[in-house]
Amino acid sequence: MRWALAAVALTGASGTARAGLTVDEVRIVGRAAPGAPWRDGPTEARIADKPELMVVGIGREGMRRVVLMDAVDGRVEIGGHPVRAAERRRWPDEVLVSWSLVEPHAFREEGRPSPVGTTTPWHSNVSTDPRDFGRWLGYDEITYFETRLPGKTRRRPALVRPSHEDEDLFGGLGTIRYKVEVTLPDGRVLATPGARAVDRYGILPSVHRVSLRRDDTILGYLTGYFLVPEVFGSAGPGKNHQTERFVGADCADVLTGAVRRAGYHKVWHASAAALGRYARAVAGPAQLDQDGHPDRPIRGVVEGDLVRIDYGGSLDGATPRSWDHVGVLWRDRSDPAGPARGGPDGALDGFDLILHMGHPRLTIEPLSQQSPARVDVLRWDSRRIGARGRAR
Repeated sequence: MRWALAAVALTGASGTARAGLTVDEVRIVGRAAPGAPWRDGPTEARIADKPELMVVGIGREGMRRVVLMDAVDGRVEIGGHPVRAAERRRWPDEVLVSWSLVEPHAFREEGRPSPVGTTTPWHSNVSTDPRDFGRWLGYDEITYFETRLPGKTRRRPALVRPSHEDEDLFGGLGTIRYKVEVTLPDGRVLATPGARAVDRYGILPSVHRVSLRRDDTILGYLTGYFLVPEVFGSAGPGKNHQTERFVGADCADVLTGAVRRAGYHKVWHASAAALGRYARAVAGPAQLDQDGHPDRPIRGVVEGDLVRIDYGGSLDGATPRSWDHVGVLWRDRSDPAGPARGGPDGALDGFDLILHMGHPRLTIEPLSQQSPARVDVLRWDSRRIGARGRAR
């Protein structure tokens, strides 16, 4: 949609009046921290750096491209190209702005059947039937919804706060998406892509994504995947892998996704059993009883270690795989009545907190919730994951 500003005078960066301006589209730009460049790609940042979002308009003044924006210092990039000072124009005061969150239905919508025949309430691309477990079914459909946010400002903090308060469990960490609508002085509306902008893998990269992480460690990058829905058998080629696009991930892919975000690009997505390509054994295997007590000590573990799980009890033999599930050690805990009084003891047992892809999202819970089971412990191997490069 195009907006002609024939009757509206705009003030540009130089302070002179501008007329005859046409605006073709609006976009969201974000910056990861004060002083960082504003970019229209995903806003990925450490939560402590207080990232921001801003709406810009892209159009023409005669034959020249112009960008409508608030007056900001520093670099602004659209499509990877810098916006020069001579291209900048200020928004007129008459423009109205409305922001919305764009979120996935983590569980399948009630009453909406799976398009590929999965039977789980969470999303799955593969069969979970023990008779043909892991058989490819096709890309499950993830649906999305929008929630209007209060406020009309053209700039706002880049926050990760889900619309349902009971899902706001991680202190603002994780991934969420934004849409913005701009109402122009003539009453017409321009909008960025929202809940309907999808393809076979899920929501499109054109819907502005905000991913906030705790810090720049591998475990910190994993926190950027909070609120991303579980998709068992997440898949896709190259940059369109569902985990790469923060569309969805399974238990192993969310871990390799975090390693890749941290800059170790030699790693690619793999099953829990195949993580030995990139990690070395630290401890185990050992058997956990119903209460999470190991049949022999599992020592030498540290936070961030991988914990692979092969279920026993009623789930024994539910899958033909050697390892059913994988998570990471989030917090080293111990028996409150023991010598460490609940604090870290360097040993793995049911008291430790595990971060893993649950149903339907990443969750943190005691390892005892996964018992009885056989477990082992792996640690990322620098010789196998390669040198750390710039995060992509």
